[in-house]
Amino acid sequence: MFKHFVRRLERDVKRYVTKRYDDTKARYPKLDLKPTEVNVITHPFQRFAVWFGGSMLASQPEFLSQFHTKAEYAEEGPRICRSNAAFNQVS
Repeated sequence: MFKHFVRRLERDVKRYVTKRYDDTKARYPKLDLKPTEVNVITHPFQRFAVWFGGSMLASQPEFLSQFHTKAEYAEEGPRICRSNAAFNQVS
């Protein structure tokens, strides 16, 4: 998690939206535009999202059959990690 990420994201998006609003107003002065309000919403469990997704994936019955053993890694080397059947099944 990044420090003050929500505030910085909201600030940056507001700048972009305001600039675009001003440019559009300057280009089309007769157009009836309303300013857009920017509000970034976070969830208290956002910091656990990756863990939660990983635990959901690991709880699938097919997941346990997708591991590489140490013996397979010793035989194949690092190239065995370049593709993983578990991620080919996710859709």
